[in-house]
Amino acid sequence: MSERTGLCIENLSIAFDQGRKVAVDGVSLSVPAGEAMGLVGESGSGKSLTSRAALGLLPKNAEAGGRILLDGQNVLEMTAAQLQRVRGAGIAMVFQDPMSSLNPVVRVGQSITQVIRSHENISEADAEKRAVALMERVGIRDAPARAGSFPHEFSGGMRQRIMIAMALAAKPRVLVADEPTTALDVIVQKNILDLLDQLRREEGMGLLLVSHDLAVVASLCSRIAVMYAGQIVEEGPTTDILNRPRMPYTAGLLASTRRDKSLKRLTAIPGSPPPLGARPESCRFAARCPLVTAACRAGAVNLMEVGPGQAARCIRTADVPGLSANFGRQGAHV
Repeated sequence: MSERTGLCIENLSIAFDQGRKVAVDGVSLSVPAGEAMGLVGESGSGKSLTSRAALGLLPKNAEAGGRILLDGQNVLEMTAAQLQRVRGAGIAMVFQDPMSSLNPVVRVGQSITQVIRSHENISEADAEKRAVALMERVGIRDAPARAGSFPHEFSGGMRQRIMIAMALAAKPRVLVADEPTTALDVIVQKNILDLLDQLRREEGMGLLLVSHDLAVVASLCSRIAVMYAGQIVEEGPTTDILNRPRMPYTAGLLASTRRDKSLKRLTAIPGSPPPLGARPESCRFAARCPLVTAACRAGAVNLMEVGPGQAARCIRTADVPGLSANFGRQGAHV
């Protein structure tokens, strides 16, 4: 792992039911310090499990393999006490629904203060001042007064800003944001994304942005990894992913963000991902792919380099650019 790499995931696997159901299969990606990495895919692709594994937040019945390196230490081998120290100061997370993460009976200023004091030996008065300063930094107006408010007294966008303030409280080196804007309207969504980008640049943090929306991660991230059925199926610079995708699934995601003017709606990828426990050894996208051939179903397809810094899990990468218009107009929405 290079000195600039804040988080490095190597060959991560996550399984359930005594290994019979593999939800994440051989995922590798890195989040360098000061850079933003996007992780995108449909619901059930394994992206949220991957992000939670980075903080040691997997379900108790999950079996994980591979390595998740944070400052050279494997998160998967840490004790509960070690994880407690790492969460917050080493790596922090902003979740999708702040109301389920914030304690409804604790004032927001006190919630932030508790995070600060759990990682630093400072007085409560100093921690309270820091909490107010953090609230001001993330754009909460009249922060000294609002610190005494409860979560339900804030709008959804303001609650998300409070969650970001809590995530920043221990000065993490890596910030994971898992669907941080899904429940917000477009204007508030842009404000939150702009805030995350500003904080990343100012603090030099690595940012892992997880979303089902390719347009969201493309607006913020310099690199994107695309997940499908537990695997990374494409990774590369954002400009290459958007302008020259080399995996049919990525082309389908792009098609789903571009409105079909003749039908006045979004195009969708037909079909649905293979269920957990019934994923083929061959290409997992074959059943939905407009380019599928017998060779695609013949055996495992590896992630292969297709350009500078770009890799795709497909044997027909040369035929993928310009594919978006060929996807069927019926099927599951992405």
